[in-house]
Amino acid sequence: MNSEWREYFLLWSQTDEFRRKLGEARDIIKQALSKFKKPYIAFSGGKDSTALMHMVLQHDDSITVVHWDYGPYFIPRPLEKEIIAIARKCGAKNLTVLTSSLYKKLGRAAQGVLGRHFIGVEVPRLVREGYDAAFLGLRAEEGVKRRLRAEKQRECDKGITNIFPLASWTWRDVWAYIIANGVPYLSYYDKYAPILGYDKTRFVTLFDPEFDRFGSENVDKFIMWRHLNTISKNRNTLTSNKNENSNEKISTATKK
Repeated sequence: MNSEWREYFLLWSQTDEFRRKLGEARDIIKQALSKFKKPYIAFSGGKDSTALMHMVLQHDDSITVVHWDYGPYFIPRPLEKEIIAIARKCGAKNLTVLTSSLYKKLGRAAQGVLGRHFIGVEVPRLVREGYDAAFLGLRAEEGVKRRLRAEKQRECDKGITNIFPLASWTWRDVWAYIIANGVPYLSYYDKYAPILGYDKTRFVTLFDPEFDRFGSENVDKFIMWRHLNTISKNRNTLTSNKNENSNEKISTATKK
């Protein structure tokens, strides 16, 4: 992030409006921590969940952070490693990374896996383990569906109460918190923002057909082109090596 943007967000962090929202978010977190026995933080790696994770861990760094890994076809491995590193730098002591084998099996054809596997399998398991609430970085500003969810402040989903401390926050508020508090964030944003702007850059799965209608594919191919065919190349290399090894074994056996 360049110096002009950093100065802008630092100035915004000093406004009465931002301080009021920050106080409200902290109050929501405190109330939730006193009411629920075993909450967790949902962390995607995006700016909203990063800011929220940092905020919640300031109150209690023993809270479990749950991260869903979309697999190598949608999230390049260097980016996934960066996400995990950010969680650690923010103070996450108990980090749980969940995923599905379908991502490797189906590649970019793996659609709806999050709903089927995380919501359908992992959330009920978390409930059985005693988790009763989840802190989510959902913001009303991001769309109609999110606004309708955020207006409730809380919602119950399969036995887990979802809590939205940042519901009323704008993109400016999130960046102000991150910059003012020196919170580490994904390098993805500084790559996409010069093209899309910090107000419109959202962290989503890469090369994902689900977001083609928004033009994401074109931007991804332009910025993240190095990662587009990485998996396919690695798979072809592994297949080629296996074939060479097999041929070598056959040749050796024939000689014997």
